[in-house]
Amino acid sequence: MATKTPSKASPQTATKRAKPAAAQRQVPVTKSASTKSAGATGKSVVKSSTKSTPKASIAAPATPAAKKSAVKVAPRSVAKATKAKAALPVPRTKAASAPRKPKALSPQSLVTGKHIVCFWKQNDLGLFGRRPDRWIALWEQDPNVEKVLVFETPLSALALQEWLKRALALDPASGSEYRLLLDQALAKLQGHCDTAKTVYKTYLTPTDKPANNQDYLQWVLQQITEQGIASPSVVLWPACFANLALVRAMKPKQVITDLVDDQRLFASNAQLVPTITAQYRTWLAESDIVVSDSPGLIQAFIQEFSRPDIGYLPNAALVTKPGSGKVAKPRAPKSAKKRLIVGYSGNLRERLDTDALLNAIADNPDKDFWFVGPTHGSEFYAKARALDNCTFWGTLRQHELQMRVAQFDVVIDPLLHDAATQRMSASSAAASPTGAAPLVALSALKRL
Repeated sequence: MATKTPSKASPQTATKRAKPAAAQRQVPVTKSASTKSAGATGKSVVKSSTKSTPKASIAAPATPAAKKSAVKVAPRSVAKATKAKAALPVPRTKAASAPRKPKALSPQSLVTGKHIVCFWKQNDLGLFGRRPDRWIALWEQDPNVEKVLVFETPLSALALQEWLKRALALDPASGSEYRLLLDQALAKLQGHCDTAKTVYKTYLTPTDKPANNQDYLQWVLQQITEQGIASPSVVLWPACFANLALVRAMKPKQVITDLVDDQRLFASNAQLVPTITAQYRTWLAESDIVVSDSPGLIQAFIQEFSRPDIGYLPNAALVTKPGSGKVAKPRAPKSAKKRLIVGYSGNLRERLDTDALLNAIADNPDKDFWFVGPTHGSEFYAKARALDNCTFWGTLRQHELQMRVAQFDVVIDPLLHDAATQRMSASSAAASPTGAAPLVALSALKRL
């Protein structure tokens, strides 16, 4: 796939690195597409075209022709062959079984090299324990990793102003999401979230230019140079703000794509389905390693994108070693609690079975229902916020979330189980991030 190279961004001798045999077998991408990221800030675009600069050719090498191998079979007489065949046991027909869960990979064996460059699709790292946060925590403990450079989606002044407007105008539960996003974005811009190993960078889009301007591509390469990074492992989460020309200009040691949910199935991305599909196709063909924590998504993408080697890397595998000091576990304050607390932690505006959840709340007036997560634009929140036995805590930082979830007696799963949730990551569909409280069906709450 030929992609337009950012001016003065990639070296004149930029060449495509050698691909593993599995990746070379992929169908080459011949069509170009714009790549967009639909994060909390709105629409961002990175365009690629079928034209390339005369200085640096980055066209993908032609797929090697398949070689036919001849298999020699030792001659046997017809009589011996017939006798041997008759001696074989007759196979029994077995009923079709449900597909088994794929074998989990280990994150320690996937990323190689001492330098890592990440491209995340949103602006919320460091708040909620997202999947990249888990990766970064592991790399912080890895003595072989010297530097981690993290790029989030570019931000505009208008996006920051909109966050501030919502933080001040919305009710406390709904406004909490935007207060946290604004506080965290400013902290990262000022370097307050950086460590000796990990550095966070966010590009501020000029008011007179779109986010996909050539300055952004050159700015990314400049940050990599200033951090002393060479031949990094590139880890990205589509639909992210990167393109082929930019990644190849880094001369990466390897490219890893980590799939979190099928971004095309969210209502907010309805207009971006073609461009998100194009980005999936690009990165699944370009990457040395592709992983996901959703078995349903893995099976669907294997069929759609002809990438049979997508690995299963569950969130449970992305766990850091405990520190040397003793850390107190979050616990509920001691009190004479009599009412059962039914809890749910997750996005309250996506994929909820609103009717079933409202019926369960009405059928259990003797129980308290606690909800943690974004509420702005939620149909369920609009209908349930005034109910006496419902409490909405809004969006919380990870450590605050754990303390609140520790008070749940049981957790519920109020999601609609459809094509979208089948391709959700475990973290997106989880009713409780800790798993300490038992999961109970809505219909079974009355028996408790």
